[in-house]
Amino acid sequence: MLTNRLAADSELHVFCDGPRPGQEQRVREVRAYVRSITGFARVVLHEQEVNLGLSRSIIGGVSEMLKTHERVIVLEDDLKLSPGFLDFMNQSLQAYAANPQVMSVSGYAFPIRHDRSLAQDAVFGVRASSWGWATWRDRWQAIDWEVSEYARFRGNPLRRRQFNRGGSDLSCMLDRQMAGQIDSWAIRFCFHQFLHGLVDVFPVRSLVENFGFGAGAENCKQDVRGWTSEMMEAPPTRFRLPADVRTDPGVLRQFRSFNSLRARAIRVAKRQWLSLRARFGPSASAAAAPKAGGPSRLGPLSPR
Repeated sequence: MLTNRLAADSELHVFCDGPRPGQEQRVREVRAYVRSITGFARVVLHEQEVNLGLSRSIIGGVSEMLKTHERVIVLEDDLKLSPGFLDFMNQSLQAYAANPQVMSVSGYAFPIRHDRSLAQDAVFGVRASSWGWATWRDRWQAIDWEVSEYARFRGNPLRRRQFNRGGSDLSCMLDRQMAGQIDSWAIRFCFHQFLHGLVDVFPVRSLVENFGFGAGAENCKQDVRGWTSEMMEAPPTRFRLPADVRTDPGVLRQFRSFNSLRARAIRVAKRQWLSLRARFGPSASAAAAPKAGGPSRLGPLSPR
């Protein structure tokens, strides 16, 4: 983040969860590193003595920040940022602060195509991302984290289909959350977005890349490199943000297609083939190689 010109003007608050059994030394090392960080206007370490887990940590940390701030930018520790990330986030937070229809700002952009004649640097979507995002106090405080509407939603095929306009995995992911099978604040965030007809704004080229996948990762143990979009390496100082808050049908079609059941199945098959190839060599799995498809089924919502 220090490559961003606004870093020196930004407060950095680091929330460090308590250790799980056997991880005490690793947590101490992380906290020592955080105390050594310089280059920001202020660095504050928030230490948790007990392990809260993902959802409670995110919800609690963001809620704490929004007690004293009107808006917040949220990052996890496994993200690479474009030099324009903070510019885009701050300019978007300012531009849409008075428009309650915009629920969040996403620094990550899904790998979808945009019209080359597009005279703007951002568009609107219906599926928020947890890979570098921001929101406002009033929108965050309106979220029902208990999901009291779930009982009515669960058995309603029409509502489930409508929720899945951002991808066929959304309803099932909410089911898993409510069954206690995953620990996700983000799917509840997206469900609130759906219930109230809200949108998020995201750049046409990604300002975030996630490198936190693999066996040592907490949530994305599968390969997510296929979710990587073209990174905006030379961003403008001022982003051209659309004044008219409305979604583009072409963009929404690509959201549905990218997260469709077929596309996700192809990504699973490709991931399994790549795993076999890495383990046994190219010849071992050549016959089973799938057609070129998208990335892993995991992505910027799962299961954060």
